[in-house]
Order: sequence, then structure tokens, then C-alpha cells
Amino acid sequence: MAMDGAENLYIADWDNHRVRKVAPDGIITTMAGDGVAGAAVDGAPAMNTHLYSPIVVAVAPSGDLYIGDVGSYYVYKVVGASAVVPPAPPVADLYGKYVLPVTAPRGEEFELGARIHNRGPAIVSGEDVTVVLTLADGLECAQHSNGRRLTRTFAGTDLAPHGATLDGVFRVRATDDATPGVYESTLEIQYGGDLNLKDNTAVLPVTVVVPEPVDGEHALIVFQDNLPRAAPGQSARFHLRFLAPVGQPVNPGDLDQRLSAPTGFVFTGRPTYTYPNTAMGAVTGELKHDIRDDGRTLVIRHNPHLNTTDTDNAPLLYGIDLQAEDDAVPGVVSDGSASIGRRPPVQIRAEVTGTAAEVNISIVQTQLHKANVKPGQRWVYPVSFKITNTGTTSTGAQDLTLTAPEGLWFSQDTTGMYRGEHGDEIELTAERSNGNRTLTVRGAAALNLRPRQWASIFPAMEVESGAPTGPVRVEAQIGNPPVATGHATVTIGT
Repeated sequence: MAMDGAENLYIADWDNHRVRKVAPDGIITTMAGDGVAGAAVDGAPAMNTHLYSPIVVAVAPSGDLYIGDVGSYYVYKVVGASAVVPPAPPVADLYGKYVLPVTAPRGEEFELGARIHNRGPAIVSGEDVTVVLTLADGLECAQHSNGRRLTRTFAGTDLAPHGATLDGVFRVRATDDATPGVYESTLEIQYGGDLNLKDNTAVLPVTVVVPEPVDGEHALIVFQDNLPRAAPGQSARFHLRFLAPVGQPVNPGDLDQRLSAPTGFVFTGRPTYTYPNTAMGAVTGELKHDIRDDGRTLVIRHNPHLNTTDTDNAPLLYGIDLQAEDDAVPGVVSDGSASIGRRPPVQIRAEVTGTAAEVNISIVQTQLHKANVKPGQRWVYPVSFKITNTGTTSTGAQDLTLTAPEGLWFSQDTTGMYRGEHGDEIELTAERSNGNRTLTVRGAAALNLRPRQWASIFPAMEVESGAPTGPVRVEAQIGNPPVATGHATVTIGT
């Protein structure tokens, strides 16, 4: 560090390959270095050229700044540094929505970082934004080995105010020798080389746990996840959710699991299992099963293991279809059950909603101004569907299936939803499949719309770097079998 006659403090920012000036009023200005390690170019503006780990600074009485750059083995001179007037504050205000787990089992990957948002007023060029994540000792990058200081820039991407986000989230894991405890990493969001100190630095604490393996189904936590509702002759799907205590591994082996349908219902279709939150995305498949007693009994043979590999992270969801019999009496019935091995039975409830009625739903594309994307873009929202109940009766809980074409895929196992009547935005849990090109929301109670009620669906998407240019279609389907279909046109530009 060094200080000039006007009491400006100069700091060699080794890790960020920059030299900063701190004025007496606390304003921080980048004096030299663009954040990229390399040798400087003589005669170039100091803030637009490279430095390589500056280690020492000094200021001459003339106000010239001297920089000892250890990585390039040079001493650089910045003429008249003390007279430099700090630039105006950035015209765009960036902030991060932080992504971190509460706990993380040792050895398993997790996400750590932030989604970068722009409050405006101006559009931000992604090449001016840098995310720096300095990992705590005991954590490491799960995708490549480049030390504990991870950086990401976003060249070729623009960030509009209140629009899409930049993905400043990294895949991280606790090292194999990490001990249980809290690990604090630091995150910086830099715009034009400078920090907005108001809310662009953060400490991200993660508690690393080292669970002991647990065998036996008694370690499982099992409960019904939603109430299926169906009119006589119609079907609905419910989920059984399996959890493990504090992320512990549970591996009970293959179990006989016997389910009894609530009165007025029978089992139909093919039951499925899904691990929605693995490092590989959603892992799903069909359950080995047998329907007996004219549909009143469902027997499943499966191992409901949890947290034993990177493809069975909790929770585990069973998706099971029920059909209301033609003579079922309207009302809620609670006499169904699910016996998982030797565990005490879990109660299963369902509701008969009354006489069957035709469901009328319209699906139309909205937000057309967002339907233009470029190859390589991530965390964009080019598709928005307005779903409206145009009938005279409630739609009931419905499945929603979105299908992306080649060149696009869905970013996460959720989708945003805005209910126009209530003005609230919620997040629906979904399942990705087909190489993340299919996104399915099963039995969503939030899609139970009253007559003339509407909702908007807007999933986060990514564009392949080699995606062909031109218009493509994202398909939407409500119900299974479908009761309504629609599509949105997205244009992939250059």
C-alpha cells in the first residue's frame, strides 16, 4: 500500500490483478488493470490493460504511481495517478440472489454462488461483469481444478433491467478430508472492475456434514405429498415423498410396498419414481409393480435408497395414478394406506369432486418481446404461456408438460408461475427429462383454475452454443391425456 499527498490510499489487489485507489471519502476507483492476468501494454490506458499479480505500489511526489508486477516481472508507471478523478457511479445497479445449501454432505456436489440481476436503469454488457467466488479451505470446484478462487465473466451477453439473469453459480463439493462444520466462502460481483459495496459482497456459509450410512426402511420419512382430486370416471396423480434425516444415506434394499386405494378409487397407469435434485438433473423411471384386487391394491417392488450416490439425492418421489370409480360418492376419503416394508402404514387420502365436467383451457404465448435469444445464452426466459380457464367449472389439479426443440433446454427443475387474480409469483416443482428438453409439473394444485381465472408460466431456459438460427417452437400440454395444447415461437438469432 502507498499514500499520496492528498491522502489517497493505493492498494495492490493481487488476486484481482488490479490496483485500487481509496479516496479520503471512501470512494474506491480502479487505477490500473482490467482483471485479466497478463503483461501490460506500454502507452495504453492503465485501466484497460492487463496486470499479473501486482504486489507493491509507490507514489512519487509528482503524483505518478509505480506498480511492482510480480507475475510479469515488470515495474509499471501510471502518469498523474493522484490527479485522476473517480468516474461517475455505474448507470446500472447489480445485485445477486444467493444460491447455497443449508447443509452439504461431504463428497457430494452442490451449487454455490448467485444469480445476477440488474435493477437498471441501463442495459449491462456481460463483458463488464465478473463474479469472483473464493472458496473456504475444505471446499473445491467440482468441475475443474483451478484452486479455490473461481471467476466467471459473461462476454457476448447483455443484461437488461428486471429481465433475465447471469449465472454466477458454481458446482462445488467438500473435499474428501473435510471435517464436519461451517465453511464460509466469499462472493464478489464486480461491474466494470469495481464493486458496488452496497450489496455485491457476501459471505456464503455452508454446513458440511459427514453422515453415517443407515440401513433399513425405518430410517425413511414417508408422507403423501398432495391430495388427488378427480370426478367419477376421471384420473388424478398423487405423490409419495421419501426423505432421509439430515441428508443421511439410506439403503434398505428391495422392499415389498403394498398400497390400498381409498374407497371409490382404483389404481391405474404406471407408477414412476423420480429423484428431482441430483447432480445429473432429474433421474426418473418406472417402478416394478402389480395391480391386484380389480385395482384396489398396488404392490411395488423397489429399493427406495437415498443419498448413497450423486444420482439419488433426496427427495425421492413416487408418482401414482388413481381413478375415481363411476359410482364414487363426492367427498374426501381417508382410508387408503401405503405400507413400505415393515414401516407403519402411511395414510392415503383422495377426493371425489362430483360429476364429471368438460374442462376447457386456452394456452397462448405472451411476452413476445422476450422471444429472441442468441446461442450460448443461459438463464433466459424467452417463453411465457398464459393459461386461462375458458369453461364453466374448475379445471382441477393438472399435469403440465413443456417440450423444447433441439437447441434449447430447461435450466432447472422448477418453473415460475404468476397468478393474475392474486398478483403473486410462485415457483412450481417440476421434473426434467429427455436431456432436459422436457419439463413436467405433475398434479399441480396451483393449476386448479376457476372459470375465467388465468395464470402465466415462464420457465428458465438455456440456448446451446451451436444452436441453429431461426424460429423454433416450444410445445405446451395441459393434462394427461391432454385437455389443452399450445406452443410458443422462439427466434434464435446470431
